[in-house]
Amino acid sequence: MKGEIFNLFECFISESFGDETFESILDSAQPELSTQEPFIGPGTYPDQDFFSIVKAAINHTGLPLEKAAFLFGKYCFPHLGRKIPGYLNQFSHPKDFLLTLDKVIHVEVRKVFKNAEPPEFSYEDPGPNELIMIYRSKRKLYAFAEGLIQGVAEHFQTSITIQRTIIDMEEGQCIFHLKFGTSNEEDGV
Repeated sequence: MKGEIFNLFECFISESFGDETFESILDSAQPELSTQEPFIGPGTYPDQDFFSIVKAAINHTGLPLEKAAFLFGKYCFPHLGRKIPGYLNQFSHPKDFLLTLDKVIHVEVRKVFKNAEPPEFSYEDPGPNELIMIYRSKRKLYAFAEGLIQGVAEHFQTSITIQRTIIDMEEGQCIFHLKFGTSNEEDGV
């Protein structure tokens, strides 16, 4: 997993619970970490190190895993979106942006970050206000991905309903059925 995700998780915990809380979490996770040096953005680290830190965070904060992963995903999108402002500004609706994840965004991620392994997505487009995203990743970060999708909708000020169905736990496959409402701009907000 890329160090950028570790760094964002540190910011998420520090902003939500305080710097001291993150330091306590890191201390709790330390015996299980194979990485002893600081996590840096472009670095690649074992997935298990990230999962150990998340486990320690859940134990320390009392947040359920699903909720913590969703909130972290939602937190991440604005930060990740700031890295691609020119690209992001080309879109006026979350559906149009989400349709570019696999063929544009994740292709660029693989170019910029050697050894990056973002999830794969395929799509079904049943109608103008719906999108079906089929997620595949050995990491099985379904709730995190759902939080990112929610973050995308909030960025575009569009309401969204997300129905998640795990179709193959072993292979890490999940379907997100998205239904988009109106944007706040359309509502005059």
